[in-house]
Amino acid sequence: MVKSEQIPDVLALEAEEALLICARLGWQVQVETTASPRGNPRGPQRVVRFTVIAPKTGVLTVAREDVGKEV
Repeated sequence: MVKSEQIPDVLALEAEEALLICARLGWQVQVETTASPRGNPRGPQRVVRFTVIAPKTGVLTVAREDVGKEV
């Protein structure tokens, strides 16, 4: 990875906002979904991981937020 390359700071953002930021910065991203083994959260999808897989290419891992539960 080139040192001057700006990696999108999208951790904990809602998926749609993260995708817009990545596109604005010229990144191509894939989206993978993960879920907690317990419960069935119905909140918005949030980014829990961003993995760089090639120059200007990454994977956003998203999970549904458990609405009302604070971390």
